[in-house]
Amino acid sequence: MKKHTSLLVLLLLLSGYRLAAQSGTIRINHEQRSLVDVLEIIARQSRYHVVYSNDVVTDSMAVSVAAGEYAIDELLQNVLPGHDLFYRELSDKTLVVSSLKLHGIQQPAEAKGIRIRGHVRDSADHPLAFASVGLYAADRFLTGSTTDRQGHFSLRHAFDAGQSYTVKVTSIGFQSVAFAFVYPDTAQLAAITLKRDNRLLAEVQVQAKRPPIERRADRFIVNVEGSVLEIGSNGLEILQKSPGLWVDPNGNISLRGQSVMVMINDVVQRMSSADLAEYLRTLRSEDIAKIEILPNPPAEFEAEGSGGIVHIVLKRGRDEGFTSTLNTQYRQQVDRPAYNMGATFNYKIRSLYVFGTGGYGKDRSSYIATNDIRYPDQHAYNSFTNRENNNTQAMLRLGAIYEFRANQSIGLQTNLNRGKLLQQFDTDIALIDPQRVTEGSATSDWTRTPGLNSATLNYSWKIDSLGSGLKVLADYLDSENPNTNEFHSRYTYPERDAVFRNATPSTTRLYSVQTDYNQWLDAIQLKAGLKFTNTDRDNEVIHEQFESGQWLLDPGRSNRFRYQEQLLMGYASLERQFKRFSAQVGLRAEQTIMDGNSVSADIRFRRSYVNLFPSVFLLHRLDSAGKKSLVLNYTRRLSRPSFATLNPYRLQFYDFLAQIGNPDLLPEYTDRVEAGITLAGGLSWDVYYATTSNTMAQYAETVDKMIEYQIRNFGSSHRIGTSVYLPVNVRPWWSTTNNLNLYYLRYQIAEADYRNTSFNISTYQVFTIKNIGDADVFAFYRSPYLTANSDMADYCSVDIGFSKRLWNNQARLRLNVTDVFNTAREREVTQDPGATVYFYQKRPTRTVGLSFSYTFTSGKTFSNRKIEQSAEEEQKRIGN
Repeated sequence: MKKHTSLLVLLLLLSGYRLAAQSGTIRINHEQRSLVDVLEIIARQSRYHVVYSNDVVTDSMAVSVAAGEYAIDELLQNVLPGHDLFYRELSDKTLVVSSLKLHGIQQPAEAKGIRIRGHVRDSADHPLAFASVGLYAADRFLTGSTTDRQGHFSLRHAFDAGQSYTVKVTSIGFQSVAFAFVYPDTAQLAAITLKRDNRLLAEVQVQAKRPPIERRADRFIVNVEGSVLEIGSNGLEILQKSPGLWVDPNGNISLRGQSVMVMINDVVQRMSSADLAEYLRTLRSEDIAKIEILPNPPAEFEAEGSGGIVHIVLKRGRDEGFTSTLNTQYRQQVDRPAYNMGATFNYKIRSLYVFGTGGYGKDRSSYIATNDIRYPDQHAYNSFTNRENNNTQAMLRLGAIYEFRANQSIGLQTNLNRGKLLQQFDTDIALIDPQRVTEGSATSDWTRTPGLNSATLNYSWKIDSLGSGLKVLADYLDSENPNTNEFHSRYTYPERDAVFRNATPSTTRLYSVQTDYNQWLDAIQLKAGLKFTNTDRDNEVIHEQFESGQWLLDPGRSNRFRYQEQLLMGYASLERQFKRFSAQVGLRAEQTIMDGNSVSADIRFRRSYVNLFPSVFLLHRLDSAGKKSLVLNYTRRLSRPSFATLNPYRLQFYDFLAQIGNPDLLPEYTDRVEAGITLAGGLSWDVYYATTSNTMAQYAETVDKMIEYQIRNFGSSHRIGTSVYLPVNVRPWWSTTNNLNLYYLRYQIAEADYRNTSFNISTYQVFTIKNIGDADVFAFYRSPYLTANSDMADYCSVDIGFSKRLWNNQARLRLNVTDVFNTAREREVTQDPGATVYFYQKRPTRTVGLSFSYTFTSGKTFSNRKIEQSAEEEQKRIGN
């Protein structure tokens, strides 16, 4: 009952918000006689941008303000009404000053004149809000106004028939226009168009230099574009350098020790962790603008991902006409090469936007691994494996957007991904028991040829220039993954020899429909949306033994699994400002309907459940500039089991290792409370507490000398943690960002109580060498940690790089060395009553790479649009 009461009180407070500027103080050092001077002082000493037209606020407007301290709202209320002006707080960052007399607000009864109306829009026919409109006669200012959110304005004046007048329209970021008319011919006012001021935008882009990593109230932002990370890396490598994230050697991504949901341009990637890692390796850093890391996402995001969301934002085209980037990379991995090449283009002609990205890569590498299994009865298994990888990946993304009306557009995007992944394992084996030692060897050839096709149809309707609007999206995805592993083992005692193969083909088809509505009402933002997703998956495990010169099906180890899932989702959120305090509340509801059918084993299950996911975000700014703040938030999220893990199959990889599915697996739910403070200079400190029910983790168990791995639920886990982010500008040419994450984890498996304290620390140093280039160093260390009943060893690496800009910044050259000291390696100890498993693996982490990219353009600057997708969450869970 208390929770409901608190929520009601908060909603009442939100609804009682009154539009006004902050009550922060402004110091006036001497008596002011110009209104322009006063407005400039407010802009300089507060966090506000003060927007007005020179036609509305003129240099001749005098005010009398004595020296002293004044509240912003009090000062404005004193100096503006005397000149028939008023102010409006457009957002927590912008104040707009306009004419009170002729803007339809508290118009004096004695005001006389004729009212004329007009409409202002941009070159894309979108309404342009808060543009300044001035009326002149022979260069003499008569009156002025500003446009509303729909771009409409009105002017009142005692017009004389046959008299010539001039209207001037200005807006920040647009070219001003002025045209003459003779009253009463005002037809030109019906459709006034402003063009973007490309020269102003170009100056901003050249002069602005963002830090490589930024800390916001609700997220970290890794600025890839324009930084030393921009070339020579892939998507997975950039995530490894991002604060708070841990990418294990298998490509699994976690934030503060929990799984995350990965999005690319607002589209969740619904793939298994292994497939997602392979896809991110094909994503070039040249195509990435920034990466956003959200530990606690709000209600408009799907609830999937107990650790939060990682959002990769791809670059958008800037040039009207044609823009293209070509890039290539070569990397030496010990004695094996890797290379990739790609191209990106954007083209605009009138109302049609066309864009595309393509890439091809080939990677050859060699791993070594050891596996030591010790049993209580003095038996043991020892192996040494050499793994050869020969992988190729190709991808193509094409899309187009057509604006068939001023504020409406329709778009289509297609994605094609193909891969051929070949791995060969050669293993030397020793089986030890008290009586004898049996030696042997095994070979395994694993072939995967995954393919993924998707199409997205997008309709967008923009209601105003502030972002209000409606979006409707329809997605279709088709994924196929043929997968074959052939195994041969030979021993000194032939009765132990084995020859078998596993084929695990899977097909996944997914379609989704989504609608989102966003409305700005002054400083209030309302969001709401609905979504439906349907997934059909057909997965087989075909186990065959080689006997009498032919392959024979083993029905006991083969399985066909059909799975269908529907998700029904809806959300609503409200965000408001209270001077220096802001609040956002949201509620998301998701219903899951799942139907699994193991055709071969005649096992069928059906589940349906509804969950609510509330969220609350509170922010208090400690200074008027907003550089110091306190945050407090609460979110609830879940992680659903992947499609493949629900399959009740048994997949044997070699003589002593098997993977088992779990149709009884339930989703895990995480409730998280977090508080933090951000201080001047960017220093931030967060503390959080998270509790997870139905915790999912991979558990290893020994059955008749066989190690069986299965993902299981383990009741509840509790996590207390803290994170510190510290950026430092040591010198004008030397900047550094540092990150520390520390957490304590406790959970219980069977009768065992597991406790662990773990931390990771990273530092990213950038050195700008004038007239030469940029050098960078990245160092990372993760302490030992626990996952289920496995102890993972510590992990550390150091990378260095050098980047050079060429040919007026059109080309970039980068040389980089990863894991300079060759310290990155995997070590793991797994214990259960039946055995202890010691695992070690070394990948070619020390590499030397050379990258080159070149960009050329033809045309004028414009902003390209992106196509969003609705089929989001399920792609992450597609796997074998």
